[in-house]
Amino acid sequence: MQYANAYQESKRYAIESLSKGEVVIKLFEEAEKQVKMGIILIEKDSFAKAYNCIAKAQKVITSLNLSLDMQYPISIELNEMYSFIFAKLGEANTSRDIQLMQSLLGLIVDLKDSFKEAEKISNPVKSRGL
Repeated sequence: MQYANAYQESKRYAIESLSKGEVVIKLFEEAEKQVKMGIILIEKDSFAKAYNCIAKAQKVITSLNLSLDMQYPISIELNEMYSFIFAKLGEANTSRDIQLMQSLLGLIVDLKDSFKEAEKISNPVKSRGL
C-alpha cells in the first residue's frame, strides 16, 4: 500500500510540473491511444470495450475544447476542429467505422505534433531535456 501511495504521489508531481503545452500534448497522446485501442478492439469484435475507448477519446477532446481561451483567434479555429473531431468520433463509434477512426486518428496526431513543435519553440530549454 505504501508503494502505491508513493507511485501516486510521484505521478501527481510529474503532472503538476508540466507546462500547459506539455499537458495539451499528454491529452492528445491519451486521445491517440484510446482511438488506436478502439480500432484494435473493433477489429477483434470487442465492440463494448471499443465503444468505451472512443468515448474516453471524446472526453479528452472535450477537455481540450473546454481549456481554450476564446480571446485568441486560434482558439475559435481549434474549437471548430475539436467539435468536428468529437462529433465524428461519435459517428465512427456508433457505426464502428474503422476508416473514419483512422482518419480522425490522423487529425489527432497532426494536432499533437503541431503542439509539440509549438512547445519546442516556446520552451526550447525544457524541450531539449535540460
